[in-house]
Amino acid sequence: MGNRKAVWFLVFALTLTMFGFHPERTSAASVTITNGSDWLDTAGNPIQANSGNILKVGSTYYWYGEHAVSGKFDSVNVYTSTDLKNWTFSNAILTKDSATELASSKIERPKVIYNAATKQYVLWAHYENGTDYNLGRVAVATSSTPNGKFTYEGSFRPLDYESRDMTVFIDTDGTGYLITASRKNGGANDTMAIFKMNASYTGVESFVGWQFENAYREAPAVVKKGNRYYLFTSQAAGWYPNQGAYATASSMTGTWSALTPYGNPSAFGSQIHDIATITGSNTTSYIYMGDRWNPLNLGEHKHIWLPLTLNDSNGTASLEWYKEWNIDAVTGTVTPPSLVNHAQGKTATAISTASGSTASNVNDGNYQTSWAASSSTWPAWWQVDFGAPKTITEIDISWFMYKGSEGYYKYKMEISNDGVNYSTLDRTSNTTYGFTTDAVHFTARYVRINMVNAVLWNNPGNWYTPTLHEVKMLGPATPDATNYSRFSSFNYPDRYIRHSNFTARIDTNVSPVLDSQFRVVPGLTSSTGISLESINFPGYFLKRNASNKIVLEAYTDTATYKGDATFLSSPGWADSSKVSLQSYSQPGYYIRHYDYLLQLDAINASSSTTVKGDATFGRSDF
Repeated sequence: MGNRKAVWFLVFALTLTMFGFHPERTSAASVTITNGSDWLDTAGNPIQANSGNILKVGSTYYWYGEHAVSGKFDSVNVYTSTDLKNWTFSNAILTKDSATELASSKIERPKVIYNAATKQYVLWAHYENGTDYNLGRVAVATSSTPNGKFTYEGSFRPLDYESRDMTVFIDTDGTGYLITASRKNGGANDTMAIFKMNASYTGVESFVGWQFENAYREAPAVVKKGNRYYLFTSQAAGWYPNQGAYATASSMTGTWSALTPYGNPSAFGSQIHDIATITGSNTTSYIYMGDRWNPLNLGEHKHIWLPLTLNDSNGTASLEWYKEWNIDAVTGTVTPPSLVNHAQGKTATAISTASGSTASNVNDGNYQTSWAASSSTWPAWWQVDFGAPKTITEIDISWFMYKGSEGYYKYKMEISNDGVNYSTLDRTSNTTYGFTTDAVHFTARYVRINMVNAVLWNNPGNWYTPTLHEVKMLGPATPDATNYSRFSSFNYPDRYIRHSNFTARIDTNVSPVLDSQFRVVPGLTSSTGISLESINFPGYFLKRNASNKIVLEAYTDTATYKGDATFLSSPGWADSSKVSLQSYSQPGYYIRHYDYLLQLDAINASSSTTVKGDATFGRSDF
């Protein structure tokens, strides 16, 4: 009987396989990478792995990175994952207690590599004392396992050359290289240096050569695709984001090409620290791994991971921003979001235009072109006309920066359906340099970026000329809605739901009539419901507040806001041919008017006839 069961199971398994099912295979499946948010491990704790790298051992990915406390080294941590999304803390492989000289030190940009000959995992990092950056050393540690305690081997200057921001790279022939920001002509980080490692990968045996002389480049990262090597770096701009650039070569020993910029002028507000090669069953993909530092608060750090495109035919690299994108760690397949940049190529105007500039440079799809105003007068504005209403859910702005370390913009996003009446999404509290990405939700035809001021961290006054490199306005291909609706009271048919000074009420003879016009769009938190967006205040929705009053408020990308601005439409309590609107976040509570003001009240079958009528509305669509 047991043999017959075994035979049956084998036949069943083979049948599944024939039809494309593989019960024995463990698939990571596609996961979503979200940028700009705090990343947590599987225990719910912040992932403390800055400026590190990823190493794959078997089917497990090991993510290494550094953790500092008050600017001093605390530990190099390692996390494990099989899908590149869900990371489990594994160990602190090197700590401030691992050696005397680590007790008060800086360990930055740690990288772990594997030596197949010695069967050792080798950690390299930039080493400094705990107070300044005068030593310019590398640190090395080793372990027989990828996540065990590493033995600290010490710190040194490679062949007595200074070494600061660095990376390590193992070529396909097993040769190891150290690539580091160094000093050639008298300035710290003025020139990159490349060294060949010894056979054990624990030291260097020869100096290969200088690269990018007097260019002041740092943050190196190397990847090889086919027979081509790509060396990525950033400008030396402290903790401020700046324009990244890359060079290519057919050998690690050069000759390297001239630097070519990638991404936008701030590398999307990040600094590269590694490129992860994800070799899957279907394809090989490359992940740009970056750090987003807040120069005003270095403890506020974000991980930025983006798909990196390496073009085989012409040896070029390109990087695009995605707030969210998907990757399957098993197949290696990357899937970008299905959003459309509705601004690109549309009619653009501006308050003024400097000679040699044009407003269309801001929405031409090229991060290296820009529009500039004709003077340094603030505020200044730039505007795009979509030609028809479009739904926008994300606005990405590439701001002007001077050598990566000057100013951040205070700005407003002004939105209109008619080019006359504008609503405002205020971002004058912004302190982010170089690149901003705003989660929004509105349907409108015109969007204006109003540059109120720029704040220069190292100057007493604002000498900037208002300048924009690129503005992308992303949303679904089809707008949420292009018409509008009005809602009349069942008990007072000549009164309409409207907003007045951002308070919702019912009134007769609404003026301006736009105050009573709303786009009925899919619910912000659930498509089973609806949300009501103001026509003359696009980006503002009717929602409940903490007192259960109905108000008009600007969209914010929070679960609370979206729930409070979503309503479930049902047959009217007083007339089933009309509608009643139940709160999504407060089930059993419906919009009703009381003394002409709108609020949420609990309504059920036993409620009075008057109350049911107050919670019933006629909907007219235009």
